[in-house]
Amino acid sequence: GKITMLPLGGLGAIGMNNMLIGCDGHWLMLDAGVMFPDKRCPGIDLVLPSLDVLDRLEGEFHGVVLTHGHEDHIGSLPFVRKRHDVRIWGTRFTLGLVRARFAEHDLDVSCLRETTPGEHLKLGPFDIDFLRVTHSIPDCVSLAIRTPVGNVLFTGDFKIDAGLPCGTRFDEAGYRAFGDEGVLLLLADSTNIQRNGRTISEEVVAGGLREAIAEAPGRVFIGLFSSNLYRLHSVLAAARATGRKVCLLGRSLHKYLQVASEWGGNLDFSGPFVSESALGSYEDHELLFVCTGTQGEPRAALGRIANGMHRVKVHNEDTLLLSSRAIPGNLREIHEMIDGFTRAGAHVFHRNPPWPIHASGHAARDELEDVLRWVRPKIFAPVHGTRTFLEDHADLGEDCGVKRVCVFENGDLLQVDQDGAQVLDKIPLEAWYYDGMHVGTRETLGVRQRADLAWHGAIAVSVSMGDEPTQVRLDTRGVFTDGGRLESELKETIVPYLDRLEILDNDALREEVRLFTRRFFKRATGKKPQVMASLFRKPGAA
Repeated sequence: GKITMLPLGGLGAIGMNNMLIGCDGHWLMLDAGVMFPDKRCPGIDLVLPSLDVLDRLEGEFHGVVLTHGHEDHIGSLPFVRKRHDVRIWGTRFTLGLVRARFAEHDLDVSCLRETTPGEHLKLGPFDIDFLRVTHSIPDCVSLAIRTPVGNVLFTGDFKIDAGLPCGTRFDEAGYRAFGDEGVLLLLADSTNIQRNGRTISEEVVAGGLREAIAEAPGRVFIGLFSSNLYRLHSVLAAARATGRKVCLLGRSLHKYLQVASEWGGNLDFSGPFVSESALGSYEDHELLFVCTGTQGEPRAALGRIANGMHRVKVHNEDTLLLSSRAIPGNLREIHEMIDGFTRAGAHVFHRNPPWPIHASGHAARDELEDVLRWVRPKIFAPVHGTRTFLEDHADLGEDCGVKRVCVFENGDLLQVDQDGAQVLDKIPLEAWYYDGMHVGTRETLGVRQRADLAWHGAIAVSVSMGDEPTQVRLDTRGVFTDGGRLESELKETIVPYLDRLEILDNDALREEVRLFTRRFFKRATGKKPQVMASLFRKPGAA
């Protein structure tokens, strides 16, 4: 037998983690994430993996096994569930987040199956143990998968942190024991391979936040990812220690808190909270705001406060602590948001602050080396990262003595057995998009046209022939017309042009109207607007 791995996302790019594993005609999906769109996809809410691949799997598709609850690992589940009547396994907190997502899509939750570390799951030839790991969201696991061909360890996202406030520890003993059993294939998170040393502990960050808040002269704004409930626990503890009331700004914070309260967990979210309407009763030094929008998103709390669109305004001597990392691609928006706070008189701490106010959720180089040495796999395939990250992690695998290191990317069909690993085929993957109501391809949702419209604008031109004179109407959107001069000039030049053409076919004439208009504006403005042409022609008019 052989094991087959097919990544639908997450390898060669950050985000949208979806890994298919196959053995003896049985298939499982490990995580089912989405990616958030960039500026090339106007109007698109989510980028989804190429889920039509699931329709083409030969054999039995058992369902999805989850490592943790971040959107880039669970976000495509509603779309998988709508196409396939499959079960979904995950830890209690992770499934709490999935339930919230399913409620938004009016989906039945009876397919969800709760798992806990130490528990055993048998699905066809796959025998799965769940190993507890630490990350920046609660209740995370790695998947130790036994198959007739050999053992596979899929780490999911992790760091090795002994200082989480709930007391959760990374299961080093479980990793070592699985390594001793013999691991054929290790698939390990590469996100932080380029950071040397180790990630700092949440415990250290909790102390840093407490110091930073204690030294702040006025109100404190803390920006964080709403899924980072360990960080929220630390912030609330620091607020209690420094005698501040906490105001939460951002809907997603309330959503995660709701799921956390239903989950239980050993975390304290007791406040003391204050509502926006009661802020006037407190002095500046008594208040602390926890905010979403660390990436400069214009509609999130921090962005709206920065540009004055929120009812909470920045005061002189306020402090902004960004307890988060800047995701590449968002730097301009983040700096604009920071500028808004600075302009209003706030002190901003973001890069290299005097206190440790943020820790990554992903293992740095020394932790990744620990895992390679504990597991000692025959074959190592780095996952979760850009091509450069995967290559760097592969180099580390070789340094740690792994005999066979294999870099593969989205769409690469990797086949593994005791003799080695090879990429058999490249499966073409076409990303899908979700635009708030519909799922489709770039083509069916007109994504490329949307970008085109944003860049070039649009023109509707209608020509009515048969009456004298020929009537031309023009409606432009987002096109330079030089105060209407270009519209007049087009009308004057298109009529004699059409009169010279000896075309009786309406479709051909309509196409001439479209092309003439497009060429005219290309010459006059340097842009190529989308042109929609309509033609009205009296019978018998030539």
